[in-house]
Amino acid sequence: MSEIWIVIVQDRHTDTDALPYTTEEAAVAKARAIAREYAWHPEDAEDGTLNAEMRRDGWVLWVPYGTEGDSVRVIRREMDVP
Repeated sequence: MSEIWIVIVQDRHTDTDALPYTTEEAAVAKARAIAREYAWHPEDAEDGTLNAEMRRDGWVLWVPYGTEGDSVRVIRREMDVP
């Protein structure tokens, strides 16, 4: 098994993007950078609070950046590698 971290960008004005990373640090850094870039006010792009269900589903980070539900999140998954 191998771990992968996926940055998911959900913005009402663009298609949903999924960007894979091999390290959590790189994925988190990219997610925060995207949130700051897409936010009307970059200082509003703050880490959200993950609840137990989010953590159970593999969420590592959630950064809401708009009033319309726009956000970036990082999820951790395991992959079978031959």
